[in-house]
Amino acid sequence: MAEYEFLLQIGLILTIGVIGSNFLKKLNFPEILGFLLVGVLLNLFFLVTENKVNFADLLDIVVAVTLGFIGFNLGSEIDWNTIKNLSTKIVVILLFESLLTFIAVTIVVYALDFPFHVALVFGALASATAPAGTAAIFWENHCIGPLTTATMFILALDDIVAIILTDLAMDYTSIVYSGHKVNLPELFLPIVFDLSASFLLGFMSGILIVYALNRVEDHGKFISLVVGSIFICIGAASILHISYILPTMIFGITVASLCKKPDIDYPTKKALQEVLGLSSPKIMEIIYDRKKNGELKTEPHQIFHEVFRLSTPVIALFFILIGVSLDLTSLMEIGLVGIVYMVVRTLAKSGGAYFGGVIAQASPVVQKYIGFCLLSQAGVALGLAVIISEHYAQFGAEAGLLGVFILNTITASTIIFQIFGPMAIKWAIDKSGESNAKSC
Repeated sequence: MAEYEFLLQIGLILTIGVIGSNFLKKLNFPEILGFLLVGVLLNLFFLVTENKVNFADLLDIVVAVTLGFIGFNLGSEIDWNTIKNLSTKIVVILLFESLLTFIAVTIVVYALDFPFHVALVFGALASATAPAGTAAIFWENHCIGPLTTATMFILALDDIVAIILTDLAMDYTSIVYSGHKVNLPELFLPIVFDLSASFLLGFMSGILIVYALNRVEDHGKFISLVVGSIFICIGAASILHISYILPTMIFGITVASLCKKPDIDYPTKKALQEVLGLSSPKIMEIIYDRKKNGELKTEPHQIFHEVFRLSTPVIALFFILIGVSLDLTSLMEIGLVGIVYMVVRTLAKSGGAYFGGVIAQASPVVQKYIGFCLLSQAGVALGLAVIISEHYAQFGAEAGLLGVFILNTITASTIIFQIFGPMAIKWAIDKSGESNAKSC
């Protein structure tokens, strides 16, 4: 009976979260922020009513599944042709904003008298962005344009950099606590293993799915096969102790690169908007003109659209559970290091993105606004912070306390970034003129 009561709680939390988020959305709150705030309100309700609800085990699973879906959804935005044509401008912006953030936060935290290995961890976590929340706001507003394109690329690549930097920081931590001298092979071999295993796992899964999808016209029939493969990637990544997001991202890129796109007729404007997620009248005119002239428009992979729709409630539950499971007292304990972390990260992210855009001679709209699109932090940073906390715990009580401190600081700062980050993104896409939500 207890299991069914637990399911009832989850069902109520998800339902209340979606209703509450939609209400807040009417007040111009981003959807993801709405989920988080409803979770925090539910958390307060449980505290007031003295109902102790422990979602820790469920949250671990939801984090893994959500990161897996995020990886696949981000990978679906990229194919081999896109990678080949990847602008050096985007690479320059990526390197400036991520590495400047890593270096700046590391230096400042170390200057606050923390051990260097702890400062490295804070620097690595600071470089991570919120792909789920940020991408969801772009998808929610049907954004099209150079700012959207640049941000989506950086979302995919930024967290790869963050994962590599976090692996590096954890490897250095292991060396420090083991008492060994710093050894470059010992420091970098685990990172090479993480990247290699992620590539092989994602690529092999993608090849098998592509083989199946290329033999049918209706890709929707294989949605269960694709989702099953995502779960296999997540489970195998857990067993191999590698990132959840990297193999599923490679999986998505492989399918996007090799899967044939079926031709499809678009009977109505509404169907066109739903399938493509676009609302630009000019794009629709082009497509309908092609249709009128006997040409069929090639649809973006139907399977990606189906997986994205399926992942929506999982992502919603993820953010609601984060709000429900937060230790609200950690907000009061954020201290000087937390405040400095947030200020330096904000300045380094926005400043690095701006100067990278100027040096790369990116379009003015990218230079001005891309920094505002990279401030949110959520799933990836929290997931990595949990992994770091568990990693520190194996080196004894003192190290374990440091791990808990890191987790609490990142948790508290994440709440604040999730409040102001989505607002900054919404402001940036409105100012850039790339938001098409009103025309949908």
